[in-house]
Amino acid sequence: MTNKEDVLRKARELQQSIQNLETVQYYKQVEAQIHQNEHIAEQMNMLKQQQKQSVNLQNYDKPVAYQRSEETIQAIQTEIDDMPIVSEFRQAQREANDAIQFIIETLEDGIDITRLDTQLETEASEDKSE
Repeated sequence: MTNKEDVLRKARELQQSIQNLETVQYYKQVEAQIHQNEHIAEQMNMLKQQQKQSVNLQNYDKPVAYQRSEETIQAIQTEIDDMPIVSEFRQAQREANDAIQFIIETLEDGIDITRLDTQLETEASEDKSE
């Protein structure tokens, strides 16, 4: 019989194995490059400031200024999106997420199979006792 500590130990081992996956390692590497990129940080700060300003303009019912602000936001967002490192980051993120999702689905399927096996065993033993 498996106890809670064994399950937690196995979960930590699985967590470490996932962190060591090539796709996850690559994602972490690209993510670090994103965080170290000063130009991206500047653009993100500008974007956040412009978004705050846009909300204020909308709240104060300034439709023309709000529209200009939204256009500026779109331009900044496009500049960020067009950076190769950002595209690479998003691709790495998708691949890492896909790998993790596959692992989760595999675990869920295994748990469902185990539950089904338990149900079948219970039903079989009930049939024998009748």
